[in-house]
Amino acid sequence: MREKKFAGVDNWRSRLFWEVLLAAVIFFLAIKPEEVQADLILEPEDQFYQAHADQCEYVDRNYYTDGSVDFWTAPNGRKKGSFPADTRLQVTHVYTDSQGAQWGVFLDQESGWILMADVYLDYDSRQFREDHEEEILPGEEQVLAEGEKVVFWSYPCSGENWGTEELQQELKFSEFYTDDQERLWGNVGYYMGSRDFWICLSEPENQEISMEEEPPKVPGQAVETQGETAEQENAVSEETLEKIKEQGSLPVWILVLPALLAVAVAGGCIWFFWLRKK
Repeated sequence: MREKKFAGVDNWRSRLFWEVLLAAVIFFLAIKPEEVQADLILEPEDQFYQAHADQCEYVDRNYYTDGSVDFWTAPNGRKKGSFPADTRLQVTHVYTDSQGAQWGVFLDQESGWILMADVYLDYDSRQFREDHEEEILPGEEQVLAEGEKVVFWSYPCSGENWGTEELQQELKFSEFYTDDQERLWGNVGYYMGSRDFWICLSEPENQEISMEEEPPKVPGQAVETQGETAEQENAVSEETLEKIKEQGSLPVWILVLPALLAVAVAGGCIWFFWLRKK
């Protein structure tokens, strides 16, 4: 009787284990990998970042180089290499040093740091909303029903879309942007792992909406030249950038030499005042 009782408990535990395992498998199969990635805060595996994470601002935006651009081991560290023109970089965090220069840590095959003044923003929805804040206005609510086919755009009239999708849930809009062709656009903050994109409500399935105009060139950090003041806040002076780049390009032996000289002098003093007298 006792054996039967414990056998029943074991069967119940075994059945519970397999049910939980099956539910977990179904859950993970239902989630698209890109949805999981979109919800994660990216943490670079970088020594300097790990030591100064609380001083870094999370940005997760894309930037591009307009010419050859150096990258570094760490802010105010050693020059590590360079990127050619038209390189796209995903910058996850920005660190501001004591001189006011901003440094971005990027995700590539290996992590590194770039001066934000050396790169330009890959124009995105966030920047579009900042630039057109007064043109994005409230209006009568519009709804796109579940099952409708729509095209996702990086921002209105960008000429860059993410393809057509069939909506798996309805989307509601209460603020709108109207382009030069009188087309109405709505912004989506989050949908199925995708963040901050736009839908043309006037022509939701049209993939052929062309770019209206080239986006403005936005530097990662504005630079103040002598006698001029940058319009953007948190600008860095041209003189500061030159000093940083000169210091980072110095040969290693120049940085090591003072330490070697100090060791040699200390050793000489020990020999002269102590060992020699013995």
